[in-house]
Amino acid sequence: MAIKADGLAGVGKTGYLSLIFRGFRYYRGFLSHQLDLLWHLVKRDFTLRYKGSVLGILWSLLLPLAQLLVLVFLFQRVIPLGIDAYPAFVFTALLPWTWFSSCLNSAGSLFLSNRDLIKKPGFPPCILVGVNTLSNLLLFLVVLPVLVIMIVAFYGKPLTPYFLLLPLLLVVNVVLIWGVSLFVATLNVFYRDIQYIVSVFVMLLFYLTPVFYSTSAITEGYRFLYNLNPVAVLIQSYRAVIFFGRAPEWGFLFIASVLSLLSCVVGYVFYRKKLHEIVDYI
Repeated sequence: MAIKADGLAGVGKTGYLSLIFRGFRYYRGFLSHQLDLLWHLVKRDFTLRYKGSVLGILWSLLLPLAQLLVLVFLFQRVIPLGIDAYPAFVFTALLPWTWFSSCLNSAGSLFLSNRDLIKKPGFPPCILVGVNTLSNLLLFLVVLPVLVIMIVAFYGKPLTPYFLLLPLLLVVNVVLIWGVSLFVATLNVFYRDIQYIVSVFVMLLFYLTPVFYSTSAITEGYRFLYNLNPVAVLIQSYRAVIFFGRAPEWGFLFIASVLSLLSCVVGYVFYRKKLHEIVDYI
């Protein structure tokens, strides 16, 4: 909302307050419109995701369960790791990992597969990253009760007050996913190989993140490096508050939060720098 400097001459205190109030109402309305658009697109994406399939939303549970069965067979039967309540131990980490990996693997095609939306005047492409992040978060929340039932009913581990820290972890996770995904989505518009490189990176990161093993099995010299990986720290934090019923490691969680915020800033700055070129390239 542009205001000419000479237009301010002679404006009294009441006039300034009126301008501030009008500016506040303008930006509040703009933000409200963007949030409404985001929520509408999230609901649309979530509804259409499994439309036409026989099992529908049950696929969001069956896919991680299939992966869980393979990991449990390998590391509880074939190569036993000796971890108590191993299925719940793995499932606690597998859910947030699935959220992260699904978002990152699909980030590269977000702008390219939504050309028609992006070419509409006034449509912010970055909102597509938010839609992808929150849609997969909803799938996480759909499956979460199954995990809680498994931990409480099958393994007799009670939920503790530390479970209330879960929203904090979700916020940090959203920030991390949004920042990295926005960077990947923007970069892939100009270099189409990025989405394939990211897929390989995510596959390798799975083995470098303590999803199916405990960090106690990592030698001391490498454990610190693991704790500099924000994904690994978040996985351990989820496991702490849900499975073990204890506080996360606050120091490493703080570092992960800072790195997540940094990824968000870098991703958004890069996106803003390339925004005027995105429509031309897609």
